[in-house]
Amino acid sequence: SAFKSQSRSICWIWTPSSNITSLSSHLSSVNHMQRTASRHLSSLCSNSFLTKPAAAAAAASSQHHLSPSLRNRIKFTSKRNIYKLSNSCTIHSRSQHTIVNQSILHTSLTENMSTGNTDTTPVDDGVANQNTTVAEGHQLITEGQITMHYPKSENSVFYNPVQVQNRDLSVLMIGMYAERRMERMWIAKKRKEVRKSMTQRLREEAEAAKAKEGNNNDDHVSKKKETKEERKAKLAQFELDLEAQVANEKSSVNFTKLTQESSQTTDGMSIFEALAASGLRSLRYWKELPGVRTVVVNDLDPVAVDMARENVVRNGFVDDLVVAGAHDDVGDDAMNDDDDNNTQQQPNISNYHNVRPRGIQLQVGDATHEMYISRLSPTLHPNQSSSIQLRYQKTQYDVIDLDPYGSAAPFMDAAVQSVVNGGMLAVTCTDMAALGGSHPETCYGRYGAFPIQRSGYLQELALRILLYHMSVVAGRYGRTIKPILSVGMAFYCRVFVEVYDDKAGVNNLSLNHGHLFQSTKCSSFHVTPVATNGFVTAQQQQNSGSGDAKDMKKAGNVYRNGRGPGDLGEPVCGETGAPYKIGGPLWTGPLHDMDVVNDAIDRLESAKTNDGTNPSGGSPVHPLHTANTLHGLLVTVSEELQDVPLYHLLPSLCSSVNSQTIPMASFKAALVNAGYRVSAYHKDPQAVKTNAPNHVVWDIVRAYCKENPPHKRKESKKHRKGENQGSTAPHRPDIDVATKILSNEMRMKKVDFTIPKGFGEGRKKATRWARNPEANWGPKKAASGKNKKRKEEVVNEEEKMLGDTVGEPCAKQSKT
Repeated sequence: SAFKSQSRSICWIWTPSSNITSLSSHLSSVNHMQRTASRHLSSLCSNSFLTKPAAAAAAASSQHHLSPSLRNRIKFTSKRNIYKLSNSCTIHSRSQHTIVNQSILHTSLTENMSTGNTDTTPVDDGVANQNTTVAEGHQLITEGQITMHYPKSENSVFYNPVQVQNRDLSVLMIGMYAERRMERMWIAKKRKEVRKSMTQRLREEAEAAKAKEGNNNDDHVSKKKETKEERKAKLAQFELDLEAQVANEKSSVNFTKLTQESSQTTDGMSIFEALAASGLRSLRYWKELPGVRTVVVNDLDPVAVDMARENVVRNGFVDDLVVAGAHDDVGDDAMNDDDDNNTQQQPNISNYHNVRPRGIQLQVGDATHEMYISRLSPTLHPNQSSSIQLRYQKTQYDVIDLDPYGSAAPFMDAAVQSVVNGGMLAVTCTDMAALGGSHPETCYGRYGAFPIQRSGYLQELALRILLYHMSVVAGRYGRTIKPILSVGMAFYCRVFVEVYDDKAGVNNLSLNHGHLFQSTKCSSFHVTPVATNGFVTAQQQQNSGSGDAKDMKKAGNVYRNGRGPGDLGEPVCGETGAPYKIGGPLWTGPLHDMDVVNDAIDRLESAKTNDGTNPSGGSPVHPLHTANTLHGLLVTVSEELQDVPLYHLLPSLCSSVNSQTIPMASFKAALVNAGYRVSAYHKDPQAVKTNAPNHVVWDIVRAYCKENPPHKRKESKKHRKGENQGSTAPHRPDIDVATKILSNEMRMKKVDFTIPKGFGEGRKKATRWARNPEANWGPKKAASGKNKKRKEEVVNEEEKMLGDTVGEPCAKQSKT
């Protein structure tokens, strides 16, 4: 193990093959030691765990005949802190990594980091440095069960307190995913066991029947041959019996307990935070999620990883740090590397198990590179891969969290490949200027879809464009996505999707994509599918209980091109006669898994009466600061229409005809009385989602205007002179447009605004559409990174200090 010191921070560094100074215990010659040290030196510097001077010092030390006393204690001096490495480690050269079997680490920590005190009293083993003194110019931030000191003035590492709701929601959703994952793993394993036992029993019964038939002396009796229908019926009955037995045993299993216990086994969950910044989110995952085996904290900025190390030490997770690149359960002969003849041998596949070690791993690196080298399926047999792939590729992650500053599109291709079958992607996009339509050309370049500018439904359109992009990228690799929760929060989008290997589902991908046709003069719009398939549609209807098996037989399993609004009888806008502008493509499938959403609501409601924690022991295992806000968000999501893409804004509808805004309850009541469904949208309280066609929506507006005539807008002098035919500003239409809409003949015979009895009853009590979290909230500036001048000063001082000590005799080094 090795350490790195910054001028104002205490850092613990764990690196592969970094204890070069102790290699002499297992190397036969000094020359061999020199070659090995040089080979590992480049690896150390590339991983950014040691500064070049420190790595050079370690390499130089390894080239001497080291005395036992020097091997037992080697000291590195920095400006303010003295780090000590005690007790020689046993080193085994294996492949390109050096695996440390035993290491006892000591560090001399300053009493107060801000004063530069160089007190070198060592800290006891296993005791974390939890200094409660807040340094000058810093603020103490407590989020969930994690604390950190964050500088008030500088923005070297990105942190936005507004996104605490994002992190709370992630803790809740990933915690629930951990339990679903464990349940799926148990069911798959149990089905395999039950199938094997049932097959064995049927085989024994068949052999007994055959033996009994052989003992029959009546040769004239011939056995009737089994028909194809009978074989199908037997197979169907076999599957039903299997599922019944698995369900019977499943009812007595506590998956919450199994999830908690899995963190100590290879069944535990691995999480990769690609852009960790301060590491606050990753540490919350490690502390607050059940069943987590590995958390990889990655960032391209070394300053961010330095702060993450400080937070690891401050929160008492030093013992949970793991060596970067190491793997548990790797056989001694799994990977062999002969340095003398530089030959490469085939891996011993019988001993090869690519399992990530348990703990927290800190690393400085490119997120896409880490994901591209983490594409090995956990179920892949080594015979299906080359030795080179087994050597340099890692297993896939169970959860990948992408929370970039801006768009997540550059990371999407790597992410969908490096997550396991059934794994979860948690993705945040803050580039709402592109997704929302302010910069449609940028949106098309990033996501392959064109938004509608100044549209009232931009919040939902942004989510559907993001999901469309994710589904297309996953489809390239024979994978499909299943949205679990897709929400607009504050100034960004946050989606949780599960990724599955499903080539048949990829064929149906076009059925969940659509095109958007928006009128250029009013709020009318149409969403049409990219393709249609009668057989798949009938099958979905039958699964939902609204279809008939006969419809499946009649419908052909043929994919046909979708149709535009012209086939619906509206080649132009039916209200204004204006042409359409085309947007999309967009995702038209469900945005949420309602079973998961309802489960999350129940958990939050149960936790509210149990000091913020789930009484059953599942997620949330710790109180969530924004639990009330999350409850209101999820309740609103649960009330949304899942099969209706996009929505109308009621103020925009009324503004189009210069009318006062219709009361929301009356408008929804009119739609319900007309036989249509209606709901709100979780991001906008003025939104109206309905399956009613455009003409019904406008008929309700027209009926209201008859009872409450709108005020005529005064014409400007330019308009009277014919120079300006109305304003083109948003929600200020041409007078001719308003007149045209109101003059259209109503197709509905009667519009009833009477609120039905019991309308709105049964709604959960929740804080819907919570207020802004703080004053002047919103996106923050990007992190500035490390001050270059300050970095150069620190490096120069370390070079000068190490230059005075590396070339001197061992005795003088010990004295230093």
